[in-house]
Amino acid sequence: MTALKVLLVDDSGLSRKVQAKVLREVGVDEILEAKNGLDALRQLQELRFQVGLLVTDWNMPGMDGIALIEAVRRTPEGNGLPIMVISSEGEEDKISQALACGANSYVTKPFKKEVLARKIQAVRWIADLQDRKARAGADAPPPLMEGDLERLGFAELVGFLNFSKKTGELVVALETGEAGVAFEAGEVQDAWIGRFASEEAFYAIARLKHGRFRFNEAPAAGRPPRPRRVKQSTVSLLMEAMRLLDEEQQKAAGG
Repeated sequence: MTALKVLLVDDSGLSRKVQAKVLREVGVDEILEAKNGLDALRQLQELRFQVGLLVTDWNMPGMDGIALIEAVRRTPEGNGLPIMVISSEGEEDKISQALACGANSYVTKPFKKEVLARKIQAVRWIADLQDRKARAGADAPPPLMEGDLERLGFAELVGFLNFSKKTGELVVALETGEAGVAFEAGEVQDAWIGRFASEEAFYAIARLKHGRFRFNEAPAAGRPPRPRRVKQSTVSLLMEAMRLLDEEQQKAAGG
């Protein structure tokens, strides 16, 4: 696993201190700090964008988190930089806005260390995948994408495939068969689990805690392309899946 350097952006010194402590506890190797988006952008340019993850707050003077994400995504060097928003802005429209403008992941304050650890783990997996691709060269076949949902997380995986504009099939092996999601240029086209397909199948897959997954850049041999049975955007699907999971967790905690 490659070392992970994080640029942490928050206008509150106390908040940066608390988050930096948690980041170190979940295995981050090096942490740089910036007090707002302008400071972060300056540091990124000086570093030639050689960081593994940008973690930013939303509300900051000078340049807020959304403006920072948009500025980073406009640069060729920052187009593939993983970005995580950690904010007290927990409304669905806010999260959707952040994801739509280029954030890879979103964590609401206050957060549990376990949640952040899982998302950091996903970022590390993605960074290693991109590193292997860069070392292999442009003419090499794409690196194999496979793993376990217990370590990565379905939402993080779908977010990465959406951000990377991947085309292919994400297949999850289950004890009773398989489940999967078909992508076209990063957008979900179809989702199935057993004999069922559509948006409800996507939400059922999002609830899975375990299962080996594999992403195939092309449909399996002999299998025709999947029809488009999912009409919602990928961001909308993820938002609804997160809402349903939150409801289940709240019921479990109350019961």
